[in-house]
Amino acid sequence: MPDIRLLLIGSGAVMLGHMRSLVQLKGVKIVGLADVDEARMARAMEMLEEPVPGLLDYRQLLETVEADACFIAVPNYLHRQVACDCLDAGLHTMCEKPLATTTADCDAMIEAAERNDRFLQVGLSCRFSRVDSTAHRLVVSGMIGEPKMVWAREFRAPFAKKYQDWILDRDRSGGTLVEKTCHHFDLFNWFTGACRESNATRVYGSGGADWVYQDHAHLPVGVTEAERPTLNIIDNAFVTVDYDTGARAQLLLCMFANRGRKLEVGVQGTEGAVVYYRLESLVELYDGDHPKDPRRIEIDIPDDEVGLSHQGQAYLEQLYFFDCIRKGERPKVDGVVGKRSVEIALAAEESVRSHLPVEISATPLV
Repeated sequence: MPDIRLLLIGSGAVMLGHMRSLVQLKGVKIVGLADVDEARMARAMEMLEEPVPGLLDYRQLLETVEADACFIAVPNYLHRQVACDCLDAGLHTMCEKPLATTTADCDAMIEAAERNDRFLQVGLSCRFSRVDSTAHRLVVSGMIGEPKMVWAREFRAPFAKKYQDWILDRDRSGGTLVEKTCHHFDLFNWFTGACRESNATRVYGSGGADWVYQDHAHLPVGVTEAERPTLNIIDNAFVTVDYDTGARAQLLLCMFANRGRKLEVGVQGTEGAVVYYRLESLVELYDGDHPKDPRRIEIDIPDDEVGLSHQGQAYLEQLYFFDCIRKGERPKVDGVVGKRSVEIALAAEESVRSHLPVEISATPLV
């Protein structure tokens, strides 16, 4: 089978992370690159064995370079336009998370994929983490009964520097709970729906900008440019999500935990629990044989994946995307899945601002 010809749109830190593994994949050939910043694009070009066209306008790339698929890693507010243009050009499209910053934009992207009979996959790469997927298999197995409570606690450092500080502007990023925790909300959907279909119905959020994003004086060194960026995102929150199955999920997020960083995800079922720690590559299982002291499952990350983006989960995500293209099978992590996480994230952002719960009607799974 001929190589899958791949275009890359965007060459910031996220795309560079993808490129570390993309350049090694057999059966995939990068044939073009686009970015509005020439210096950044030049750095990305250095990772390629052979020179390829590099253009400032991705639309010219679509018009002049023959390709089969594309990877998109541009600011969130641009996802709709870029993805729809790529899908209309006949390319299978892998778009970084979040799918978009509004549900209307999500719908437009989903419709473009269907209209052009092309695949749209969203970069919710936690589903491909060896740690997360091990935990999910345990839940699916029924060893802990029916999932009733899910939680995620992420205490981490502030966002890394982004081009023109777009990530600090809610209008461009969607807000912290869209940009960052769409991952967690997707995990909530994934785990609560492990045994039967589960749809979010109500979201409560409490949060604010109480330290690092409180004002410009608290921003980490190097974040701001000559002009002060728009700064209107939150840096901590508690978010609770209710599901039509009776399950509940809760997120605890802190964006100023330079010390005491922690990432924990847990699923409490009717017969036990699964708790995992992605940073430590550790899963704990509480079941009938281990009611108090859990069975510890240490996840082995192959050496050739450890140095890749997020310990290889982006690499495994890439393999899945290209496998779907070769087999002609619609990706499971498609536009609808991406939209369902955005629906919760947008409701959480609204609830934080209004101090009221927000009812939602989740888009049905296809």
